[in-house]
Amino acid sequence: MAARSRLRACAWTLGAVAILAASSCGSADQGERVSTAGTGTAQDTASATATTEAPSVQREPSLTTSTAAFLASELVACDDVPRLEGTVEGNLSGTQNPSDRLIGIIRSYGSQHESFADLWIERAHGGALVAAFTDDLEAHREALTALLPQGTPFDIVRAENSVAELDAVRAVIQANVAQLEGLSSFGAPASLNRVEIGFVDPPDITLDWLVELVPAAMVCVEVFYPPDPPSGPLNIIPLVNAEDPLVECRGIGTVRYSRLVDPVSVDEVDHAAVEALRAEIEAPSPEPLPAGDWSVMHIDEDSATFAIVEGNVVAGRASFRLAGDRWVLSGYGGGGRPCESRVPLPPGLAHVRVHLDPDTLPRPASTSIFLFVEDIDCSNGREIDNELRGPQIIETDDEVLVAFAVIPVWGVATCQGAPATPVRVDLSRPLGERALLNGALMPPAPLQPPP
Repeated sequence: MAARSRLRACAWTLGAVAILAASSCGSADQGERVSTAGTGTAQDTASATATTEAPSVQREPSLTTSTAAFLASELVACDDVPRLEGTVEGNLSGTQNPSDRLIGIIRSYGSQHESFADLWIERAHGGALVAAFTDDLEAHREALTALLPQGTPFDIVRAENSVAELDAVRAVIQANVAQLEGLSSFGAPASLNRVEIGFVDPPDITLDWLVELVPAAMVCVEVFYPPDPPSGPLNIIPLVNAEDPLVECRGIGTVRYSRLVDPVSVDEVDHAAVEALRAEIEAPSPEPLPAGDWSVMHIDEDSATFAIVEGNVVAGRASFRLAGDRWVLSGYGGGGRPCESRVPLPPGLAHVRVHLDPDTLPRPASTSIFLFVEDIDCSNGREIDNELRGPQIIETDDEVLVAFAVIPVWGVATCQGAPATPVRVDLSRPLGERALLNGALMPPAPLQPPP
């Protein structure tokens, strides 16, 4: 068996077919990533914040945090591969793209040369187009300068692997999907200039065989090893008197609760990321960021998240990353979706949906509460009886707080829906007039029959 070396791991967004094309959401690369099965969702995430901002941690619906991965020494982690980067400056906002005509000219030219190594939009340099070739860089630069309209911001960089060579590697992987146990996705982001391969909890023999199957210099690997769920009783309900607890809000990430109920206006914060947000709002674009009362969700040394919060609804969101000395739009979205703020869970657990059993609704004399619990995330339609954790119950004179969690399905999973699991919760005394609340939400919300 090959020697092992430790590489960083990551959580993967899984989809039947995901096209990483230059788009209005700010993608920097053009390329294709193929998932071997199922679908999943993802949200913008952020790391721990500076002292003046609310902390934020990574949280994915299907894949949360990861341990480091042991891989064959010939393989490298995708995070450790330097990305190709142009230096020419464009003048586009993060929500703008170069015209299809310009992209078509470069792609058409590239298709006529075996050395063509793909094309992408360099978001870190104002949306300039970057084309990569394996040789004759100056000749290609002169030829494209003659073909493109005068003043078109584009650059030419050297790459090691051509599009044709990377396509051949992807074809080999596609032909051996069934044998690559744990394979979750693969693709070839243009600026990476390698085939990016994702695995979830693969056996060692899979990684050893991958080295024999494809040239290690033409691929990079990210491996996710699911964390073990915490042992002992479930303990996720914040203390009743907890001051400004952390909460999760899909689309925003994990922030202090005060950031949602008492937002900090961007007008109160002097920061380069705020100036980048204002520039994006004012930029002429077919799909600009919405105007409104933007608030700071978090800012740290290399990432920032902003949102328009209206009551419990996120009416707009935008995230930025620091690229060199420039803050670049990395993701954005519209709004109208309620922000059901949830208590952050420890690694190895995921949230569930909890409803009252409509056929056995609680009464003041009830000492048992009958509930239905079901997966929120894609789970192959499983029954969660053996994976359910909880209930955690906190009873006071005024409230009964109940919370559950579940061990999620790791890796690819289908989303056809799953049966609800009936659960009985026994109380220490009759419910009386006490409020029955879901303690996994912040603030705890009344438990209701299913809609």
